[in-house]
Amino acid sequence: MKLSAINKGFSLIEVVVSLLILSVSVITIYNLIISTAVSSYDLEQRYLAKEVANNRISLIHTLEKPLRPIERSGQMVMGGQQWQWNETINNGPSDEFFVYEIFVRAENQETYIYSTKGFYTK
Repeated sequence: MKLSAINKGFSLIEVVVSLLILSVSVITIYNLIISTAVSSYDLEQRYLAKEVANNRISLIHTLEKPLRPIERSGQMVMGGQQWQWNETINNGPSDEFFVYEIFVRAENQETYIYSTKGFYTK
């Protein structure tokens, strides 16, 4: 006689194991997407803060060139966001130069995202 009993389908253990593998894969991909989005946001924030500082540097070298040590602060809109900048200008290592230091942060944050330091001639 021939046995005609053919087992079709999956056992409960096979289904549970495949669901476990699927859920681990989905969670891993989700975490990767979230970390990429956060990194992209942070990178965009740093880029915009750097552009705010570059604008301030351009103004220091041209239109707003201070002739004595000074501290200034202000706000600027860049990338649709409000940015707070603080700059300090001090005497340089020689009588020919001033040293500037610029700090930039988003208006709603406590910590500075970007800072730069440089020299310009008197």
